[in-house]
Amino acid sequence: MANELAEFIASSPLCSTHEHTEFEKFYQESRPDILKHLFDNYVLHDLLSAGASRQALSALIDVGNLDIEARFNAVGPAWRRVELGGYGEAVKLTATKLFDIEEITATSLRNAADKTTLQGNPGERLMLLRDVANLDHVQIDSGSRPLPDEMIGQDFFHYDINTFDLCNGTPDLSGLAVVLGEDITSLASYRFAIETLFQSSAKYAVAVKSQHAYRRPLKWAERTDQEAEAALASWLRIGTDIDEEDRMCLGDWSMSHVARLAAQYDLPFKIHTGYYAENNFMVTPDIAAGNLCQFIRSHLNTRFVLMHIAYPYSDELIAMVKHYSNVAVDMCWAWSINPFHASDFLRRFLHGAPTNKIFIFGGDANVPAATVGYALQARRWLARCLQEEIDDGLLSERTGIELARFFMLDSPRSYFNIVEKNASIRSSTRDFIYAEPRPAFGEPPKSIRNSGKA
Repeated sequence: MANELAEFIASSPLCSTHEHTEFEKFYQESRPDILKHLFDNYVLHDLLSAGASRQALSALIDVGNLDIEARFNAVGPAWRRVELGGYGEAVKLTATKLFDIEEITATSLRNAADKTTLQGNPGERLMLLRDVANLDHVQIDSGSRPLPDEMIGQDFFHYDINTFDLCNGTPDLSGLAVVLGEDITSLASYRFAIETLFQSSAKYAVAVKSQHAYRRPLKWAERTDQEAEAALASWLRIGTDIDEEDRMCLGDWSMSHVARLAAQYDLPFKIHTGYYAENNFMVTPDIAAGNLCQFIRSHLNTRFVLMHIAYPYSDELIAMVKHYSNVAVDMCWAWSINPFHASDFLRRFLHGAPTNKIFIFGGDANVPAATVGYALQARRWLARCLQEEIDDGLLSERTGIELARFFMLDSPRSYFNIVEKNASIRSSTRDFIYAEPRPAFGEPPKSIRNSGKA
């Protein structure tokens, strides 16, 4: 029966509630080779931390350099120091699944590179995510607006409304002016532009997303319209030279307006909490989810999804999910940051908070091949975690399988209204969408990688 649990988890569809999957156009243009498929993901940050140079890391994922062995050998010593970590484990799982590589060496990479047909072909993204990773659907944060028109007429790729710039206090006023149809010159027009954005996009979007934690503390304070008007005037006048107090004020006011609109349109508000990607700028006290308590208390009608288990501040997040009826947690990225911590977190969560308030997987990746590895990793560690519960006599084997099904598929599909969203985007046509006064969609002007917010 233990094997039945593992087999069920390994073979069942899995929802990914957070990705940065590259747009089809830019994915094809990138022409990924084997090293880009395997290493163009979070493992780069561990490699840098382990001593690899930035020059070597840039060369590692440079598809214009055809010397596979030299590119890998330049980071080989660092790779040996990180391959046991969560990021390294996922790379090895991807290598085995997609390229039949049992041990990553310069020679095995060179040999596999000569054989692979994964080169950024049309439809390759969908094939890797749906057919190889066996994902039910993916929820993508593109880091920009508007929603991409490539999502029209299908039901696999879902998108968030990104509000990073608003919550960060650095709103993209030119982009909002396009939405509104006129320049943003006052708080009233700024407010109306955000409302118009939601009015046009909420039907199709699966959630609202902000990762402002990368650029400001998560702490929030209530702001008056008068304070926000003055802060916006400063942003209009001097732009990026705005002082921190004005930026925080405008960001706090915008967060509140976004939260109210998320509640109005029944969209979950996803917020990055915890650990940072990249290197050498994280201030740990600023990233704890507990910094958001005042904000959450002030918006109890809004559903909040706090992301990445707020690693390493995960215990207080369990307490928040237990205490606040409007807070859920997403384990996206957590399995690869530290799979032992994530597994321990899930066991503690099971005995401390409602099971309908946790989402089990999101690869949080730009390159689809990376998501393949992250999904394999999440499945393995989920099976291990639930098996430990069974072995300790805390779950029956049947309940373990039922929980796995609920976590992997039923719960996220229900919470994010996937049936309704599928119907909206699948039935839409470009003629219908672009006939609307303020279309929710547009052709992406740049790749997700270069959005500056992913």
